[in-house]
Amino acid sequence: RHFERSTIRSRSFKKINKAFSVLRRTKSGSAVSNQTDRERETVGNSAAGEEGFPRLYHLIPDGEITCIKINRTDPHENLAIRIVGGSETPLVHIIIQHIYRDGVIARDGRLLPGDMILKVNGLDIKNVPHNYALSILKQPCHVLRLTVLREQRYRCRTSGLAFNAHCNRDDSFHVVLNKSSPDEQLGIKLVRKADEPGVFIFNLLEGGVAARDGQLQENDRVLAINGRDHRYGSPESAAQLIQASEKQVHFVVSRQTRQQTPDILQETGWSYCGGGSQQCPAERNNPSKSTLHAVTCHEKVVTVWKDHTESLGMTVAGGASNREWDLPIYVISVEPGGVISRDSRIKTGDILLNVNGIDLTGVSRSEAVALLKNTNSSVVLKALEMRACEAREDRGQLPPYEATQASSESSEWSPSWVMWLGLPRYLYSCKEIVLRRNTSGSLGFSIVGGYEENTGNKPFFIKSIVGGTPAYNDGRIRCGDILLAVNGRNTSGMMHACLARMLKELKGKITLTIVSWPGTFL
Repeated sequence: RHFERSTIRSRSFKKINKAFSVLRRTKSGSAVSNQTDRERETVGNSAAGEEGFPRLYHLIPDGEITCIKINRTDPHENLAIRIVGGSETPLVHIIIQHIYRDGVIARDGRLLPGDMILKVNGLDIKNVPHNYALSILKQPCHVLRLTVLREQRYRCRTSGLAFNAHCNRDDSFHVVLNKSSPDEQLGIKLVRKADEPGVFIFNLLEGGVAARDGQLQENDRVLAINGRDHRYGSPESAAQLIQASEKQVHFVVSRQTRQQTPDILQETGWSYCGGGSQQCPAERNNPSKSTLHAVTCHEKVVTVWKDHTESLGMTVAGGASNREWDLPIYVISVEPGGVISRDSRIKTGDILLNVNGIDLTGVSRSEAVALLKNTNSSVVLKALEMRACEAREDRGQLPPYEATQASSESSEWSPSWVMWLGLPRYLYSCKEIVLRRNTSGSLGFSIVGGYEENTGNKPFFIKSIVGGTPAYNDGRIRCGDILLAVNGRNTSGMMHACLARMLKELKGKITLTIVSWPGTFL
């Protein structure tokens, strides 16, 4: 009987542990199994995964330029991130779009999608072409020093303002207090407020650790302690977290500030879906040509002849439902000595539009492979060749477009984000995303681009997404996505202030038409 009771107890504990493991992978205790939530877990927006990688993104404070050092044993190891942006786009900066689990950046744990990379090992890449930044980031090294900037998150829950509002409180920063012994008190009195959620510093004990350090002040709001979100915590739970720290206590706090526009908003001209009072002129019927000229396309028709037993000798990728993106079919490698190689007109990087008159746009990769294999002696391929424009820069020798793609030790070619931007509109695989908000909420993303008198017309890009908002919770919007229409209204030719105001004023159901291209893989 003792054995039976032990067995039953053991099984019960296993069931309980299994239940807790399920709860840890869910939001508010409800099972979440869709792709977007698994994606967020991948990039580190949720708690540490099964591998136990650190989630230390709280160590990079919002709105402050921060330098971090990342060590890697293999200097050639991929960072396992995707990047977007560059001086040839309205994004200007290089921005992390996606972070893959198991990679160097994920293991380090401090960076998040949306972070801007300003310098790489001392080299400034704040305002350089995409492919130039790519060549710098791909340089092998054991120690990678990155200077990064995470946008400030502007939120004022009690006022009901949108995220673009310049809230009096949310100038957050990071403070580390060191204990001389595990039992040492920091000398901080924490309290609640009746009109604002969270925990606040009521006073600092004279001569205490916090007072001697001098960074914390009365009325500071505690946002996080040792990486644990505490925006809606209690003084009691805060005290427990502080007491559990033996040597260091990490605080992220916000401080009351005057209403002012942060420099980053002024220099880039974007807004959190809100804007000024500028009158919205009529949309331009003939806007100036887009200024994104990094890549151009050239259509070609190629006829090749092969034996019945021969394959074409090329490998393709892309296709509908290709992982997280719907992409055209494109050539990633050509087999030396094969049919395509001997003809030499179809090249790595070409987009395949049709084979023997059968359309390849909108098909999956497996369907495209079947169509390419099911060919006779004569094969007619219609393709789109991508060519890089020769940009004149004062930064010395920029690596050519093809070189930046082949610089990795991997033999498999990988497309650049700017290549996708050069595709004609008929190859866009657009998706409609429906967001809902009440009268006081914000959609929670920032935009750049639009029509300007001196620069002409540029697409609207999503620059950042704020956690806890409709855009973030939907899970399908990424940094670098292009906003084509809002509630069916084309955004082409609109001024930035016009679209920003429109997004701010819309209520209820809002339909965004977006095209999403994968950032360049590093």
